[in-house]
Amino acid sequence: MILWCNYSAAMQKRHLILSITSGLIMALSMPKPAIWLCAWVGLVPLLIALRGATIKQAALCGLVTGLVYYGIILYWITLFGYLPWILLIIYQALYFALFAALYTRLGPEKIGLWGYIAVPSVWTILQFIRTLGAYAFIWGSFSHTQANNPVIIQLASITGIWGIEFLVCLFNLVIICTLAPYTDKRRGMPAVIVAAITLAAVVFGYVTLANAPEPGGSARVAVIQGNMINDFHPIPNYEAHAFETYSRMSLQAARWNPDLIVWPETTLPTNIITPGWEDVIEQLAKSAHSDLLVGGYDPSMNPALHGSYNSLNLYNANGHKMGVYHKVQLVPFGEFVPLRDQLPFLQNYGIRPEDVLAAKSHKLLRSSLGKIGVSICFESLFPEIARTETRSGATALVVVTNDAWFQRTQAAREHEMMSRLRAVENRRYVIRAAGTGISAVIDPYGRPIAELGIFKQGVIRQRISPITNLTIFTRFGPWFVYVCLMAAAAGLIISRSGKTANS
Repeated sequence: MILWCNYSAAMQKRHLILSITSGLIMALSMPKPAIWLCAWVGLVPLLIALRGATIKQAALCGLVTGLVYYGIILYWITLFGYLPWILLIIYQALYFALFAALYTRLGPEKIGLWGYIAVPSVWTILQFIRTLGAYAFIWGSFSHTQANNPVIIQLASITGIWGIEFLVCLFNLVIICTLAPYTDKRRGMPAVIVAAITLAAVVFGYVTLANAPEPGGSARVAVIQGNMINDFHPIPNYEAHAFETYSRMSLQAARWNPDLIVWPETTLPTNIITPGWEDVIEQLAKSAHSDLLVGGYDPSMNPALHGSYNSLNLYNANGHKMGVYHKVQLVPFGEFVPLRDQLPFLQNYGIRPEDVLAAKSHKLLRSSLGKIGVSICFESLFPEIARTETRSGATALVVVTNDAWFQRTQAAREHEMMSRLRAVENRRYVIRAAGTGISAVIDPYGRPIAELGIFKQGVIRQRISPITNLTIFTRFGPWFVYVCLMAAAAGLIISRSGKTANS
């Protein structure tokens, strides 16, 4: 707040209002009300506030925008207490603060036309960083807001979501720099170029969708949504009750002769590889004459490790186990507690007594559909997981989750939207099984073709096509981010050389 007090009273109020306004506009782009166009202008008030600001003042403006934006869209975190919500929005807002600070060195008014490349490059790099490490969390990115925009997201098959991040940020930047009292007479040129780039992305999206094949295929999948809720009001003998419900629904689905039946994450929140549980699951797969993918917990076979993995076990139509997938990317505080030994006071906040174990690498499961790539819950947020699995040979992607703890907040829809992006990036069908919704089958163009809403019980039956072709993004990964790194580095060199917009 000392930094803020260094402003004149008028500037202090103006910049505060502009920073808050940016956060509010951007929040409108997420579900409820889902006005995705707001993302294309959401940064404009913040960028106005940054003009002429010092690096410290800019960082503070960015921090305010981030706090407002994430404070609104992550409101559902308060279901677990206000402390996790406060800590998370502060951490996420720091990315806005860093972006705003770097803008003072890389903006077009500082380094000229190259600023139009450097600034959105920095934004894209920061979003990429949000996907890295054990504490990664990329909820609410520009690409996330565009998941309801099927035309623009087709770009993800080439650049991944990173091209969308760049384009939306660039569009915001050109608006402010075109309208602002900026002395560079060439300022109209970026507007024309960006209009052409945006038009090209739109045309690409329309042409891609116009030539997309009709959804469907020869393979049959069934998704079971049992709507079993044990998170808030524990049910006595829940595992047996859940198994009875899912078995009954699976046998009903089996009349359609599916190749694969998918259950949600931790359908059976217990050790399912004991002889008792495995016997009944194997018998169910045989009775259904279908591959069966079951979520549960698998204890470690390593005596040195204590705990269990969040796992998916695949059984074939003969009742034989074909493989198991252990979750790699765990949810901080949800599945493991960072610095548990160093911060013993956290025990006072009702944290889980034991961490879930994290696997070291992702693996494919071999099913009747061919190789399938799997993501459990939180893992569906991260592009690199699905890309790596697809590049390794996955012909379809499966996402399983338990979103009951979102209750009736918009978070369940926001989580589902992530799977649309994974479908487009890799041009794969995504089979999504959520215990209480939203379950869906999403086509390779990010369009849900079958869906069950939240807190509904039912079965999705859908035909899909296993696909082997690889997109540019699947082949080459985050290549666009590397281009952005070079562009941002060049911008910093220009800035340090003392070049200005008028030089």
